[in-house]
Amino acid sequence: MKWNYYKKTQKLPTTIKAALIVLSIVAVSGSVSYAALLSQQAKLTGNTVQTATANLQVSNDGVNYSDSLAGYSFVGLIPGGQALPVDGNVVCIKNTGDSALALKLAISSTPLNPDNVDLTKVHVIVTPTSGGSPQNFTMQSLITPDPSGGMALLTPISLLPGESTTYRIQVSMDIDALSGASASISNLDFSFSGTAVSQ
Repeated sequence: MKWNYYKKTQKLPTTIKAALIVLSIVAVSGSVSYAALLSQQAKLTGNTVQTATANLQVSNDGVNYSDSLAGYSFVGLIPGGQALPVDGNVVCIKNTGDSALALKLAISSTPLNPDNVDLTKVHVIVTPTSGGSPQNFTMQSLITPDPSGGMALLTPISLLPGESTTYRIQVSMDIDALSGASASISNLDFSFSGTAVSQ
C-alpha cells in the first residue's frame, strides 16, 4: 500500500509535489504549537484594598484639637457696616488623616432665622492667616451645597497629613438684608470637610 502511494506520487507533477510537502510541514507545525506547554497558575492570594484615611479636627488655639468645638457669637453687626469682629475669630484646622485634603466649608445645620433675614445678603468672610486672599461666601451659599461638602477653600490648595492651617472668620450684612430694629440668626454650624486628593 505504501509502495503504491509512493509510486503514484512519483507520477505527480513537481508543483503538486511541492504543495503536498508544504501542507505536510504546516500540519506538523500546527500540531506543535497546539501542543504548547501551559504552566499552573501562580497566585497572589488574600489581597486587601483599603482607602486612605481622611480626617480633620478643629481648634481655636492651634494646640487643643477635637472633632467638634463650641462656636463664636458674631455680635454688634450693623447692616451695611464693616465685617466683625474686626480681627476675625480664629479657627485652626488640622489634617489628622493620612491623605492630602482639599478643604471645604459649609453650614451643616438648619439656621434659626425668626426675623427673616435675607441669607443671600449675609456674608461669611474667611481669611487664611498664611497668606492668600480672603474668600467671601454668602450664608445661603454655604447652606445650599452641603450635600456636596460645601464651598471650596482655595488656601491652601491641599492640606497635607499632619499639617494645620489657620483662618480668621468674620460676618457682615448688606444694608438691605433685613427690615426691622434688630435681627438674630442662630444654630449655625460651620463645618469644615476635606476631599482626598493626590499629593
